[in-house]
Amino acid sequence: MSVARIIKIVVFGALLAGAGCFFGLVLRWAGDGWEHLIPPTWDALYLGIWFLGALLAVAVTGGLVAVLLRPFWVAAVAFAVSALAVFLTWEISVVSIVVAVIYLLMGVVYVAGVRREIENRIRFSVWHIMRSQLILLVMLTALACTSLYFGYSAEIERVGFSIPEETVDWVVETADEHIIDRILPDETTPEERQDALEELRDYLEDDIESDIQPYEGYIPVGLAAIVFGVLTPATFIISWIPLLILSLAFLILIRFGVVKKVAKAVEVIRLSIE
Repeated sequence: MSVARIIKIVVFGALLAGAGCFFGLVLRWAGDGWEHLIPPTWDALYLGIWFLGALLAVAVTGGLVAVLLRPFWVAAVAFAVSALAVFLTWEISVVSIVVAVIYLLMGVVYVAGVRREIENRIRFSVWHIMRSQLILLVMLTALACTSLYFGYSAEIERVGFSIPEETVDWVVETADEHIIDRILPDETTPEERQDALEELRDYLEDDIESDIQPYEGYIPVGLAAIVFGVLTPATFIISWIPLLILSLAFLILIRFGVVKKVAKAVEVIRLSIE
């Protein structure tokens, strides 16, 4: 193996490791993301944008590694280094170790899927790996929601479930604007309406915590499931973007001679009548 080839492998592996650092950082932020979700804030939108950016980074660099780094074990080592970067950047804990291992296994399966899809085609095209890349994006989304779950679950175990004052205000304002008029009779006076809103506020501030306490363990699961349900369609919508970036990247790499097209003779199996 030439020195130039080794340098290229190291560069592409380093890019994937950098993407792993980015994704690990987003996982750290996602662990505290529950603070911005109820009620939804601009910080939740910013976190979502960073998350989608991390998805694109891993998908693009992972695609470069899966297509260009050979033999298979070289690409697997690159994903192992990226998984280590995720572990070190996120947090040093048992949970992060498990997530890093899942990330590694997911990367190895992704490389195998990309290689299989490429080998079954006569001509190479990045669009042939769309299925494998879509699975990768969904799995990364699941890992982010896992971080959200463990972060919120740890917070509930530490201080118990409570509704932030901002959330109480948001619920009362929403009820005042869109719900209370449908529940109360038409002849309700403004004073009775205000009393109903105050009763709702008192319930949210004082009584709801005791009512929800037996079900506290399910709250982080429900929140993570809701976020996963929102983010998964978004990953489907943006799934073509990393493929487009990969197409441009391969064109540039071929243009500057970093990689080259190689024609190989292959045996094709067909069915025929004897």
